[in-house]
Amino acid sequence: MLRMQPRPSVIDFTKLLSSVMKMKQYSVALHLFDEMLQRDAPVDHYTFNIAIDCFCRLKRADFGFAILACFFKRGHEPDVVTFNTLIKGLLLVGKIREAAKLLGKLLAEQLCDPNEVTYLTMINGLCKAGLTLEALDLLRLLQKGRCKPNVHAYTTVIDGLCKDRMVDDALQLFSTLSDNGISPGVETYSSMIQGLCNFSRWNEVEDLLKKMVANGVYPNVVTCNILVDAFCKEGRVKAAEHILKIMKQTDVQPDIVTCNALINGYCLRGEMVEARNIFDLAVDFGLKPNIVSYNSLMNGYCRNGQADEVSRLFSEILAKGLKHDVASYNIMLLCLFREGRCEDGLKLFREMQMPHDVVTYNIVLDGLCSAHRIGEAFSFLQMMEDEGIIPNIVTYSTLIEGLCNDKKVDTAKDLFDQLPCKGLKPDVVTCTILIGAFCQEGEIEKAKDLLMQMVSNGCLPDSVTYNVYIQGLLRRNKIHDVILLLEEMNTRRFTLDARTFSMLLQHLEREGEGGVLFYKVKQIISKGI
Repeated sequence: MLRMQPRPSVIDFTKLLSSVMKMKQYSVALHLFDEMLQRDAPVDHYTFNIAIDCFCRLKRADFGFAILACFFKRGHEPDVVTFNTLIKGLLLVGKIREAAKLLGKLLAEQLCDPNEVTYLTMINGLCKAGLTLEALDLLRLLQKGRCKPNVHAYTTVIDGLCKDRMVDDALQLFSTLSDNGISPGVETYSSMIQGLCNFSRWNEVEDLLKKMVANGVYPNVVTCNILVDAFCKEGRVKAAEHILKIMKQTDVQPDIVTCNALINGYCLRGEMVEARNIFDLAVDFGLKPNIVSYNSLMNGYCRNGQADEVSRLFSEILAKGLKHDVASYNIMLLCLFREGRCEDGLKLFREMQMPHDVVTYNIVLDGLCSAHRIGEAFSFLQMMEDEGIIPNIVTYSTLIEGLCNDKKVDTAKDLFDQLPCKGLKPDVVTCTILIGAFCQEGEIEKAKDLLMQMVSNGCLPDSVTYNVYIQGLLRRNKIHDVILLLEEMNTRRFTLDARTFSMLLQHLEREGEGGVLFYKVKQIISKGI
C-alpha cells in the first residue's frame, strides 16, 4: 500500500490497521503504524487511537501516552475514545490511582466530556482491584451528575459488592435501581443471586427469582449454572437436578459448566457412578468435557480411594488434546502419596511442566511427613521458599504434625512458637495437633495451657479439639476435668467421637453406677447430649 500510486487514502490505511488489530496482532499493527509514520503516509486521529489501543493491550500504556504527544504535534485533537483507551490501559497494568488521576484531569481541565464508557471502564477497574467501595462512591457521584450511570455500571458494582461479601450493601443498591430509572437485566439479577447463594440465603434467592420473572426477565444459562453450582456445593444434588428440569422446560440449554457443577456435586457425595454418568451424558449431547470436568472426576475418585481411575483419567486428558493444569497434577500427587507411593509422587513433582503452587508443596510435604521423611520435608520447605511460594498455615500444620508423629514434640512446639514471626496465626487445626501430641506424651498441663491460649487468642476449640483433650484426660484418670469438658461440649452442641466414647465407656464400667462420672454423664444425656 505504501508503494502504490496514487497512495490509498487515510481511511484505507486506518481500515488496514483496524483489521490487523482485530486479529489481535498488536505488534504487527504497531510495526505497520511505524512504517506509515516513517514514509509519511496519511494518518488521522482514528489511526492514532488504534496505535494507542494496541500499546495499551500490550500493557504498555506508557508508550500510549507517547503517542498522545504525537497527537498534539501533528495538530490532531484527542477525543473521548483516546482517553477511554488510556484509562483502560492504565487499569490493565494495575495503575488504579493514575487512571483516577487522569479522569480527574479530564474533568478539571475540560479536555473532553467523559461518557458512559469512561465511567464504566473506571468502575470496572476499581471493582477488579477490590476497591468496590470507591466504585460505589463514583457511582453515587455520577447519580448526581449529567452523565448518569447505566445498568452495566450498577451491575458491575453490585457484582463487586457480592464478591467482597457485602451482600446487604449489594441488596441496598439493587433496591434503588427502579428509583434511578434503571431496569435490571439478567446479568444484574444473576450477580445478586450469586451473592445470596454464597451465603445460603435461599429464601431471598427464591424471592428474587420470582421478582425477576414477574418483571419479564428470565434466567439464562449463567443464572441456572449459579443455582446448580450452589446447590451441588451444599450437597443438594436433587435441587440442582430440579433446576435442570426447569432449564429443559424453558428451553435453556445446559452447557459444560452446568455438567461440571453436577459432576462435582456427585463427586462431593461420593456418588461416582452418577458423576460418571453425567460426564458421559455431556459427551453424548455433543458437549466437550474440559479440564474442569476431568479434575472434578479425578478428585471424586481420589476421595473414594480409586487410584487406578485417577491415573487413567490423568492419562486420558492428554489423549483428548487437553493440557494438565496445576489442579490436575495436585490431585494426581495427592492420590499417589495417599497410596504410599512416595517415590512416584516425587517423580511426578519433578516432571511437572508448570509452576508449582502452595497446594502442590503442601501435598508433597504431607506425603513425606506421612512416610516419616521429615528431613526431606524441611528440604522441600526451603525449595518452596526459594521458588517464591509463601508457606501458609496448612504448610506449617503439616510439618508440626509430622514432627509430632516422629515424637519430636519439643521441635514441633518451637516451630509453633515461630508462627507469629512468620506472619501466621495458628488455627484450630494447628493447635489441636499440638494438644493431641502433648496428651500422647502425658503433658496434660501443657495441653491445658495451649487450650487456654487458644481461647484467649480468639481461636475457639472445635469438636475434634475437645475429643483429643478428653482422651488425654481419660488416660490420666482426670475425671473432674473430663466432667467439666463434657458439660462444655454439651453447651456447644459438640458430640463425642467413637474413640472418645469407647474410652469413656471403659471408665464407666470400671467405676460402676455409683461413681460421679456415671452420674454426670447420665445427667448430661438427660439434657439431650
